[in-house]
Amino acid sequence: MRHRRLLPLLLAAAVAVPAATALAGCGQAGTASTTTVAPAATISTLPVYHRRQIAFYRGVSEPRPESWQGMVNDKRELLGDGINAVAIDPPVLIAQRGGLLPREILTGEAANVPNITRQLHAAGLAVFLDPSTKSPGLSPSFEATAPILSELNDDAVKWADTAEKEQAELFAPLDDYNLVLGTAGANNWSKQVLPLIRQKYHGPLVAKVVPDLSGQPPAPGVPHDFEALDFHGYDYLMLDIYPCGAKFDQKAFSAYVEDVLDRAAAVARRDGLKGVMIGDFGAWRHDVTGLVRQGPLLSEQEQASMAAAFLMQVIPRTQGVFYHGWTLPGRGAKGHQVEGVLKKYFTQAPGRTAPAATGQGKPNGSTP
Repeated sequence: MRHRRLLPLLLAAAVAVPAATALAGCGQAGTASTTTVAPAATISTLPVYHRRQIAFYRGVSEPRPESWQGMVNDKRELLGDGINAVAIDPPVLIAQRGGLLPREILTGEAANVPNITRQLHAAGLAVFLDPSTKSPGLSPSFEATAPILSELNDDAVKWADTAEKEQAELFAPLDDYNLVLGTAGANNWSKQVLPLIRQKYHGPLVAKVVPDLSGQPPAPGVPHDFEALDFHGYDYLMLDIYPCGAKFDQKAFSAYVEDVLDRAAAVARRDGLKGVMIGDFGAWRHDVTGLVRQGPLLSEQEQASMAAAFLMQVIPRTQGVFYHGWTLPGRGAKGHQVEGVLKKYFTQAPGRTAPAATGQGKPNGSTP
């Protein structure tokens, strides 16, 4: 993958922002930091990797590029917790929106993602590549002018090319693209970009969206915003689901999740998709300086109990689920009670996956 080298001053200005803004309301995913980290040494001695077929994705996401290497370092802990997939969110449209030229994918992340993907694959973990417009100090949405959309398409196609070259198991052209573009804009963009993406990426293509653009559940019986989206051309519908409001109500949240799952299944049938996944879920334990919180604060025990109830509800009805944040401050799973919950339910989840294929043979399938 070819990319130009930005002048050090421009790159520093593009990425030197105080802290990541983490959006975690009902239907809003956390924000990825754009801090550029020095890529690790390229692994050139690994055998050829072939994308795996995963029966059920038991995943965790890490939105901060500076924490991706930590996921590799924690590979044994992740695998021991029953996790078989990691989601990483490389940035798109960041430099341009920071007022800098030339506008391109940040050099550090563009160089680092392939290497991190290879290391995760070598560790036995599947990779979900999910480019994101979320960045510190910037709204995920933007004015969708023709030039900006053209640049967004270029970035999405570049990441699709990377996803195919590195044999990522899942690829989403844009994280929460209905939140970024609005419903009508999202439908128009999908029609434009999917044919381009399909020329590059040949694995499962994910439509990752929020259920409701306001971040709040609609009135009972009223359709959710995602139901107005056209998902033809994708393989999976993926929804980010979070508790919302100032106070957590488990009964009300479970009812909301049930309604979203019912309607998501109907949409998947309507548009001929292979199934439904949960892209991000979780909750805050405490506020963190520099991070914007939306949704209630839960204690360690409340966070763990919420995760247990959620996993019991969604695992039987989906093809995968990703917990939002492995080490993300204020909500990450590592070393907290919620990690034990993930381990309990992920190790019991369906679809124990065969080891990665290497050499020139066919990709491995999944074991029962």
